[in-house]
Amino acid sequence: MITDLRSDTFTKPSPAMLEAMFKAPVGDDVFGEDPSINKLEAMSAAMFGMQAAIFCPSGTMTNQIAIKCHTQPGDEVICDKVSHVYIYEGGGIAFNSSCQVKALEGNRGRITADQVLESINPDDVHKARTSLVSLENTANRGGGSCYEFDEIQLIKKFA
Repeated sequence: MITDLRSDTFTKPSPAMLEAMFKAPVGDDVFGEDPSINKLEAMSAAMFGMQAAIFCPSGTMTNQIAIKCHTQPGDEVICDKVSHVYIYEGGGIAFNSSCQVKALEGNRGRITADQVLESINPDDVHKARTSLVSLENTANRGGGSCYEFDEIQLIKKFA
């Protein structure tokens, strides 16, 4: 059987996956009573050396939580003009975080450190505070293009 991994919403679970889902112990995760989620969160926290982790049922939810955690209302987020957070999340940056986007013309979904540096707003009461740079790796609309690690490190210097 061929599994199509283009999207988590496109791929159907196999019979073995369905069986595992039906047999998984469950509970109310809001009250910390879901043993499967508790185990997943503990495993993830340990893997990344963190005190805790949180399970999010979708990439969009995860992106929107991250943006909200790293911005304040009225801030600006820099990203590529074809990035998922900009074109496929229903205006979530504006709605959930009250931020505006500066969408840059990258190369197959990737922006450069030079573009980021020139796009950061100066400290000026008339301009939104640039507070976040969002990089998509791999870039869906860029045909699965990936950043070179060195470019991410350069961007990090300015972010």
